[in-house]
Amino acid sequence: MERYDLTVDNVRGELPEGARKQGLSLAIGFFDGVHLGHREVIRQAVALAREQGIVPAVMTFDPHPKVVLGHGSQYHTVLTPLADKLFLFAELGVEAAYIIRFDREFSEVTAEQFIRTLIVPLGVKSITVGFDFSFGHRGQGTADTLKQHGDGQIDVQVVSPVYLDDAKVSSTRIRERLEEGECDSASELLGRPYALKGRVVHGDARGRLLGYPTANLEPEQPYVIPRSGVYVIGIDILSDSGEIEASYNGVLNVGYRPTFDAPGGALKLEAHLFDFDGDLYGRRLALRLHTFLRAEKKFESIDQLVGQISSDAERAKEIFAVKIRD
Repeated sequence: MERYDLTVDNVRGELPEGARKQGLSLAIGFFDGVHLGHREVIRQAVALAREQGIVPAVMTFDPHPKVVLGHGSQYHTVLTPLADKLFLFAELGVEAAYIIRFDREFSEVTAEQFIRTLIVPLGVKSITVGFDFSFGHRGQGTADTLKQHGDGQIDVQVVSPVYLDDAKVSSTRIRERLEEGECDSASELLGRPYALKGRVVHGDARGRLLGYPTANLEPEQPYVIPRSGVYVIGIDILSDSGEIEASYNGVLNVGYRPTFDAPGGALKLEAHLFDFDGDLYGRRLALRLHTFLRAEKKFESIDQLVGQISSDAERAKEIFAVKIRD
């Protein structure tokens, strides 16, 4: 998939070399999570491209406009960092991605400027957006604005919200599910298990001494971190380029290790891989959350802790055995 970075300078001047295509079917949005609703927007844009013989493309923004404009601290964390979004876009059939580097200066670009000096010169033939899409200075542009200022050359499709369990699928709803530890529900809304990536860093090696060695993951991006507790997970060992080299099942502890550490310590993500014996320090991992097992708790003795870890591992293996049978 080809990638093009666009800034306010592109609105005022020339597009990057090669950015203009001979016809684009463009999906526009922030797409945090690339959840079922986002996937429907992108699916329709890709389908239109196939029908019309033009390029299926996505335009997105980085960082979130609300972070730049100071609206909502929750947007400092994301369900899908930009690199993850681009990977998911490509999986959905997108062939070109246009990333708007959103800053204060770009926030001043009017909706009409955005269309006439960026959208039209890109060769956009059709635009697909979600039902709540807005753009331009103070969000004054809408799907109707796209139609009005596209010189009659751009078809605009507005996709209705997707519902699951009688509620609208949204990034906010997914965040809420993760904050409550309901990763099964989050997975349903996303259309895949929630995942986060990072590198294995050195810890205190206590897990190995207890008979359950763990990989201490340092997230590489500001992911939304689920509530503290123990999770059933899948683990992919990644190359630096992101290719999966090996996959394992395991358990993940998200929390503050109250049995060992004093209150107020740093949050840690510690993954135990089943049937793995090797050195993971410095390696990239992707953790896929499947099921929440229990809340984090302080144990009165090491023996109690080891017994609980053993029980957690057995429950996780039983859950995976059921998934395989199903």
